[in-house]
Amino acid sequence: MQSKFKWLMVSILVVSILVFYATRDVIPDKLILSTGQPGGFYHQVGTELKHAWEKQTQQQLELLTSSGSQENFTALKESKADFALIQGGVVDLDGLNIIAPLSTDLIHVIVRKESSIRAISDLKGKSILIGMSGSGMAASALKMLHFHGLDEVNTNLKNAYFTGLDGNQNMDAAIVTAGILNSDLVELLESGNYRIIPIEYAQAFCEKNAFFSPTVIHKGLYRMGDSLLSHDIPTVATTALLVGREELSHEVVDQILLASFEKASYVQSPVMLNIEEVRQQQDLKLHPRAMQYFHPADQIGYMANVMESLAALKELAVAFVAGLYLLWDRWRRQHEKEIAARLSEDKEKLDALLAQTVEIERKYSETNTLESLQGMLRRIMQIKIQALEELTHESLRGDRVFLIFMTQCSSLINSLEAKINRLNP
Repeated sequence: MQSKFKWLMVSILVVSILVFYATRDVIPDKLILSTGQPGGFYHQVGTELKHAWEKQTQQQLELLTSSGSQENFTALKESKADFALIQGGVVDLDGLNIIAPLSTDLIHVIVRKESSIRAISDLKGKSILIGMSGSGMAASALKMLHFHGLDEVNTNLKNAYFTGLDGNQNMDAAIVTAGILNSDLVELLESGNYRIIPIEYAQAFCEKNAFFSPTVIHKGLYRMGDSLLSHDIPTVATTALLVGREELSHEVVDQILLASFEKASYVQSPVMLNIEEVRQQQDLKLHPRAMQYFHPADQIGYMANVMESLAALKELAVAFVAGLYLLWDRWRRQHEKEIAARLSEDKEKLDALLAQTVEIERKYSETNTLESLQGMLRRIMQIKIQALEELTHESLRGDRVFLIFMTQCSSLINSLEAKINRLNP
């Protein structure tokens, strides 16, 4: 039964260790980040994040190019990517994890300088560039147009990048969702051939569309030909989000956050959000590890992560207990072997001492000289003392042979003393 229990504990130990190693948080050799078109903002961010990640973890981060947010979303849902850059408000992120907001993008409604278009409602019947199909830019443009009652029926919508406005006089406007430092946008406005028109009812639009917030394009932000933008223009802003698959380990999330907000070269860029700015965005439902990263003083979140960590170590704890039992069992069996060996050695000594007492007792009856008897007495007393000093094992002390030996020694001592007294005048 004891042997079966030992093998049970060995099995538990092996299985627990295997489960722990199979389920522990590790960083895979390669992860994939879905970005955007080469040269675009998302691809630039992805490139810098790739360098920071690979330098930090020594593991590969592969960049997957795409047409934009909707394609990135599909790549995540189909497990073709582990991370993706997605414009907030473009797709339903249920089943995915928002790891962090990275930057703020503003919607710019751009028309030709000589155009009579003054408001979005004036775009009815016009030709508009809304961005590449599948991009976040196109999705946000459609949201804005639909909010104002414009659609594919009453306007001519073209899926193409907004720089096409400069080379196509048949296009009347472009709706551009981009950061303020987007080089293509800055160059287009610096030509002096275009204007930015305000977004009417910005507050109402944001109340109906998550991830959007009302803001203004501040005067002086862009150079419009020979002069700076002369007045504030109402618009709306959205956020570029770093999103990950639900199955990502906590260690991977921790490392991507560290790379994004502390190691990447874009950390000091004015268009990228810093940690303090992220903390102010209370409406975002972030991954639990991200909440702990951005809000380290949140003790509830801290304790929740501690409990998750403890739960993740349960297999290792079981393995530890099983290992302790096996070590104890090995020590116990080794100890028993040592005790048995000592007992066997003591029994051999007892047999040898017993043989000596028998030999003395045999000679005793034949000896009548005082000197020889005294020598026998000294020897038998030495044997008795040696037995008491060396044969200390409790099992041996209770053994019948040991009791016979001690009785024989005592009896022989008494007999020798009596015989010596008779011969000693």
